[in-house]
Amino acid sequence: MANAPHTVTGIPTQCIGCVACSKACPVKALRVRGGVVQCDSDLCIDCGACIYVCANGARRARTTPASDLSKYKHTVAMPSMTLYGQFGKDVTPAQVLHALTQVGFDQAFDFSYVCDMVTAATEAYLSECRGPWPKISITCPAVVRLIQIRYPDLVPNLVPIEIPRELGARIMRKKVSVELGLKPEEIGIFFITPCSAIMRSINDPVGQEASYIDGAFSILELYGPLLKALKSTAHDVTYEEGISPSGLAWAMAGGETRAMRNSNTLVVKGTHDVTRVFDRIESGKFQTVDYLEAYICPDGCVSGQLVAEGRYAAQRNLLHISKRLRRQPHLNEEKVRSLLRERFFDLEGQIKAREVRPLARDLRQAIALKREKAKILERLPGKNCAACGAPTCDTLAEDVVRGEAHIEDCVFIKIELLQQRIEAGKGGTP
Repeated sequence: MANAPHTVTGIPTQCIGCVACSKACPVKALRVRGGVVQCDSDLCIDCGACIYVCANGARRARTTPASDLSKYKHTVAMPSMTLYGQFGKDVTPAQVLHALTQVGFDQAFDFSYVCDMVTAATEAYLSECRGPWPKISITCPAVVRLIQIRYPDLVPNLVPIEIPRELGARIMRKKVSVELGLKPEEIGIFFITPCSAIMRSINDPVGQEASYIDGAFSILELYGPLLKALKSTAHDVTYEEGISPSGLAWAMAGGETRAMRNSNTLVVKGTHDVTRVFDRIESGKFQTVDYLEAYICPDGCVSGQLVAEGRYAAQRNLLHISKRLRRQPHLNEEKVRSLLRERFFDLEGQIKAREVRPLARDLRQAIALKREKAKILERLPGKNCAACGAPTCDTLAEDVVRGEAHIEDCVFIKIELLQQRIEAGKGGTP
């Protein structure tokens, strides 16, 4: 969807201009100006890092309005695996799926087995491709957008295999259409999301023209109604067939690679560590690693900004639940390889780098502006204190070159100029 609105929004009346969000943003999209945070929409990847650090509720995530359910003849809830870990270790996935049908959805669909299919397809792909290495998972949409904007040279490293939620929605839409005799557009599929980045990937998908999912509700907003439904009906549900224990692990960092036989993998999580590792990959490191699983959130999806349960408790719950589930039959690997050759798992489009805010279109002018930026940076203290409203001295220097800020915005420069004026005043006193 072209020009889709961002899912992370600001509430100016609650912002105190503390610069915590500006410093946390991995793509330097936020500035505090006039005492209020401002967002560069071209840079924002909707990762929700600003939501994590804002203590005043000034950064929030926008999800689908409940009224959208009425647009469809049949609605399907497709929960993130994270949802299953929100209600304690004794509430089963089948009970959660049933509860979803009690709070407004016509049907609920578990796609944990699709995660197993994608794991097998990824292993088959890794065994046949020739690099560049390491190949990088596209499961976390914030990581994909981060690479598009900040690490464009790593775009060829992204694995071109469809993510489970989109693949599951595609399968489910076709299945429901055949079973109920409905047109595909009469079926509304809604994801129950733990984070703002997934909501953005539905509104404005990367690697395909349109998402197979029609909207998303946050785990947090459905938690209360689901908890109430579980208390009244959970004891009536015992059926657990078809839910994959290894698929449930996708809710946690490392869950994707845990089911792989290929042990030459690497898991990295959290904004700081992800950017450090990507910096090193750009410089030629980690080329001996086959596969990299990366998440912006500190522990994967269980630590998204839109969850109700703490990430440590949610992980414990999921591990306990998966141990109790009946083991699923192994996938037919030859069938998966056949589907891979038939391009069943392929992304519909190509993931491309995004050129965002170049200093100038003209090469000569760009070089001149870079030199000007370097001179400004030499004058700045290099403390990266963010007191100017920009997250680092480097970003302030770039803002000055663009004409969006002044070097005097730096408090240290202000003090220096003030001291110069005082000294000049003393010299002129008889």
